[in-house]
Amino acid sequence: GETGAPYRMAGPLWTGPLHDPDAVGRAIACLEAARENGGVGPSGASPLHPLHTANTLHGLLVSASEELNDVPLYYQLPSLCSQVNSSTIPKDAFWAALVNAGYRVSGYHKDPTAVKTDAPNHVVWDVVRAWCKEHPPHKRKDPKKHGKGGGKQERRETQDGPGRGPAVDVAARILSNEVRTEVDFTVPESLGRRKKATRYAMNPEANWGPKKAASGRNKRKADGPPGAEDKKSK
Repeated sequence: GETGAPYRMAGPLWTGPLHDPDAVGRAIACLEAARENGGVGPSGASPLHPLHTANTLHGLLVSASEELNDVPLYYQLPSLCSQVNSSTIPKDAFWAALVNAGYRVSGYHKDPTAVKTDAPNHVVWDVVRAWCKEHPPHKRKDPKKHGKGGGKQERRETQDGPGRGPAVDVAARILSNEVRTEVDFTVPESLGRRKKATRYAMNPEANWGPKKAASGRNKRKADGPPGAEDKKSK
């Protein structure tokens, strides 16, 4: 690994394709045909796809069609950069560095900060290291020096795993590794050729989506002795 710490095992996970490219392509074509005809069939028949969320659905399907279907996992760019205390690398620059190094790259249809690539892990970190050489990150503040009583203690990696052995400065360890990849952040023209679509659409209105799961708190209040909740709040 990049820090010399033990790997954390997880699973199981699905490593096959997430989408059927033919089915996604046909759905996109149907939505685009309906949009070109104002939602009405060319013969003037009933609407082909009278969907209020047609633009959102089209954007979701286009994003899915652009994904690397043979790459099962993805990186979150802000999370990568936070490991070395760096501000988030602009997505275009990060993608450009991977493409210029000879690798494929794409987004992920559910997360605008995600990056899918067939580049090895050390190449991804080489891009981060190269960026940090050009844009040195700020040193992370010591949580022991802030707040009363030391404040909330930060979880730290150790050589023998979390919580055991001498502490490891993860950011310093990652950035100390040599950059073995030729990194070029020049954005190629190929990254600008994308189908026009509404990707990662915002929710149509406030409080959209399911509410929190029921906790049973109201039922406990009703079943409890009179005044119990008032005493607890005091």
